[in-house]
Amino acid sequence: HIEAFLNRSDLVDRAMSTVARNLIEGALIVIFILVLFLGNFRAGLIVASVIPLAMLFALCMMHLFGVSGNLMSLGAIDFGLIVDGAVIIVESVVHYISRRGPSAGGSLLLSQQEMDTRVFEASSRIRKAATFGEIIILIVYLPILALSGIEGKMFQPMAFVVCFAILGAFLLSLTYVPMVS
Repeated sequence: HIEAFLNRSDLVDRAMSTVARNLIEGALIVIFILVLFLGNFRAGLIVASVIPLAMLFALCMMHLFGVSGNLMSLGAIDFGLIVDGAVIIVESVVHYISRRGPSAGGSLLLSQQEMDTRVFEASSRIRKAATFGEIIILIVYLPILALSGIEGKMFQPMAFVVCFAILGAFLLSLTYVPMVS
């Protein structure tokens, strides 16, 4: 007969539910703020859709590299950093399309080819600046990845998870965001 002396399952369950609740609440707040500040419901939803996709990419990379998901590593994800590149691309697309006005034929609707051309021009004009900003954010986490000993064991998973999420968001802002826009 084995009798538990110290049972931490309640603590672990509460910690995981806290992380899940905070991630969901944070994502909902970011979605609301994005729609509010972008002034366009569809643009806000496009940018907000990057959050779960970047998180999925980060989880896949965590599994691939064997990085543990704990309270510190998952709680350190900043949704503002994740959507940064997508906000820049979508805002450029919305501005570029609205500035150009209706097509030459006087119609308020754009053909698929006109829309593709305008989105490509808008996203390629701003892509260099967005890439530079995302690289700067990734460079900030390099010193944390260089830690060793107890500090490395505590903080490296957090840095890996944040870098994975930002890398996923970067790849999405290169491919997915212009396509959906």
